[in-house]
Formats: sequence, C-alpha cells, structure tokens
Amino acid sequence: MITCVIDRKNNRPVYIQIYEQLKDAIESGELSTDVKLPSKRSFAEQNGVSVITVENAYGQLLAEGYIRSVVKKGYFVEKVEKRSFSERDRLKVEHPLEEAQPKPSNTNFPFATWARILRDELSNDQDRLLTRPPFEGVYKLRLAISNYLREYRNITAYPEQIIIGAGTEYLYMLIRILFDKDLVFGLENPGYSRIADIYSQYHIKCEHIPVLEDGIDLEYLGSHKIDVVHISPSHHFPTGVVTSIGKRYELLKWAAEEKDRFIIEDDYDSEFRLAGKPVPSLYSIDNSGKVIYMNTFSKSLASTIRISYMVLPEELLRKTRDKMQLFTCPVSTFEQYTLARFISEGHFEKYINRMRRSYKKKKEELMEKIRQHRIFDGCEISGENSGLHCVVKFDTKLSDNDLLEEVKKIGIESKKISDYYFKNPGELHTLILYY
Repeated sequence: MITCVIDRKNNRPVYIQIYEQLKDAIESGELSTDVKLPSKRSFAEQNGVSVITVENAYGQLLAEGYIRSVVKKGYFVEKVEKRSFSERDRLKVEHPLEEAQPKPSNTNFPFATWARILRDELSNDQDRLLTRPPFEGVYKLRLAISNYLREYRNITAYPEQIIIGAGTEYLYMLIRILFDKDLVFGLENPGYSRIADIYSQYHIKCEHIPVLEDGIDLEYLGSHKIDVVHISPSHHFPTGVVTSIGKRYELLKWAAEEKDRFIIEDDYDSEFRLAGKPVPSLYSIDNSGKVIYMNTFSKSLASTIRISYMVLPEELLRKTRDKMQLFTCPVSTFEQYTLARFISEGHFEKYINRMRRSYKKKKEELMEKIRQHRIFDGCEISGENSGLHCVVKFDTKLSDNDLLEEVKKIGIESKKISDYYFKNPGELHTLILYY
C-alpha cells in the first residue's frame, strides 16, 4: 500500500502534494522500476482523497515520464536514473540596490495597464531612462525575471546570470560568440527550421537528432560528434513530446562527461501548459552548470514585444564576460523598465492566467469540432495539454495535401508535420492543428 501524507492546511493543491511525494519516491528508488501503482480508485480510498485528485497527480507524473500507462493493466514506474551528484546549493536572490546604469491574441493584450506603467516611467526618474544599460540589460528587469523564474519555474539564478536580448535571433547570435567555431550543434528533427537557418548563417555545423516519443534519440546523440544540444524538453515543437525525466538525467549525464558539452533549453511556451502544473525545466535539475536556459516574451505576451532572455551557467558567464562587453543591449530601456514593473507588480501572471483560460476554451472548441467530423474518425491526438497546438495522426489513405484541404474546409488552421523535417519523410498523415 502506498500512503501519502496530506497536509490539508497547506496552500498547495492536494494533487501536487501527492505528485511530489510519488516523484521523490521514484527518484530515490523507494518505488523501483516497473512497480505497479494502485488503481486511481484504490489509491484515493487509501489516502482519503477524490479519484480526480489522484487522476491529476498520475497525469502529471505521466506527462513528465515518471510513470507509464498500460492499457487495461494500469500505471507502472518508469526507469529513472538516480542522481549521482549532490544537490547544488540553492542561490537566494536578494533585492540589492539597482546598479547604476504561436502567439497570444492581440485583443487580449492589456494595453491600458502597459500604457499606464509606461507613462509613469516616462514621468519619473527620466535620467535613468536615458542611461545606457549594461550589455546584459537593465538590472531591474533581470531581477524581476529572476524572481519570476524562481517562483514559477523553480529556477534559481542570480540576475547577473540573465542576458536580455531583442528576440531569440539576437540570443542565437550571442550563443555563437560563446562557443568555439569547431563545435557541432545538435538540433531536433523534426524541429523549428528557423533555428537551423540562423545557426547556418553563423557557419555552425548542425546534426539533426531524431525525436522519439520521450525526447531526442540518445543513441543517435551518443554515436555522433555533437557538442551542444539545442532542445525544447518541456514541450517539443512540433510533435508536442515532453522529454521523460529519465532521459533528462541521461542528457545531463552526457553533458557532464565532456568539458565543452552544453545543453540549450528552449522553454518557449512553458507558461501555456493547459493541464496540471508546468513540467519542471531541465535547468532546475542541473547540478553541473551545463544548461543554458532560454525563453521569450514574444510568445507569452505579443510577437511585437521583441524581448527574450537567457540564463547562463555561472562558469560560462565568467568565461565569456569579456566577449559580451563588446555588445550593447539592443532593447529600449523604456520597454525594459516597463516590462520589469509589469512582471513585478503581478500583471504578467494575471495576463498568463487569463490567456491560459482562453486557450483552454479554444482547445475544447477544437476538440468538439474534431468529434463532429468524420475525417477525424480513428485519429490519434497528442500534445494537446500544453502549448497552442496539438498533433493529429489520421487513419486515412488521403495524401497530406488532401488532408490539409479537408481540414481547411472545416475552418481549422493546420500545417503538415512533414514540413518540419529536415529531409522529406514522405506521407505521414499527420497534421498540426492550432488553437
């Protein structure tokens, strides 16, 4: 019998308490590989909670790869490599003195709040707005991002580790400056081709690593000369795959084996998980300083807000600081101070919560359309619990182009998943459907 300690006075939801205790038991080896978990009803009765609470806890563990579901048999513990290194000391981010120096709908953007903060910034301390910021960006924004990451993504990073950029394209350019010319980058296949296009502009050699049902192919990674892996483990685009926890630890182990190996974690839409809590970031479980974390406000706020950021491991930041001093932060100080207050005053969190509800409603409307049209009979839907799209594999003999036309007639925006492969994979009968 598996028993969890439920603290009813705790503000954390009960399903999160159950999820965390089961996760810890799996990581510690207390629950060994292939052990069968109790049925949801049995677990609920044993612990005095509702079945839906257990269902939510199991669903989160399933999404992160701690357990697997076997039809008509139940839930089983997945193999998770135990941590072979001690926990890194968590950095406490204080509030020191400031240093002297798929896209949301625009109809939902809080223009009035943004304009009020901007007017207030323009009216007060104008000298600060005209002071050239350091290459990393204004300290107030980096502090706001640091606090946000700690609270909502369990990422602990000093503001000094955060670099502000004008969109991810600028950050990719900085990545090129950080590494030696001869290093080989590994990219997901299928994947976002723009990343490969930008890296090729900087003469970076890239290998395209196949994406499997639980993340990139580690066998392919191990058999090729690859130094830096650029991945989106919490929600891969376009497949929607979430990298399993076991594979995450194996990736960290791979990176720690060589001095020049690093992982770039692209967390582009982590705010839009529509079921359960956000999947933990790879950076939050990295104890070796091998993960570069990247995210952007262009996805979470609006595509025209060209503000992105990355978190560099401290050791890498120290080594590259001299190189970075050559650059000037390309984002307007006006926008940086406005965004800093937008985050620190809680407006960003409220906006994301509102957008998450909006997209969840749109997803439900899409699912209803799918149930109403015969072309979707027998289809397999995946990736619908996170991000702004889902993947549908059709049971049909129609060509991908014909499928695209049929879905377009219904009024659903879609693309062929085959368009995101670096080599034409042929007819996959799989479309990406957007909310």
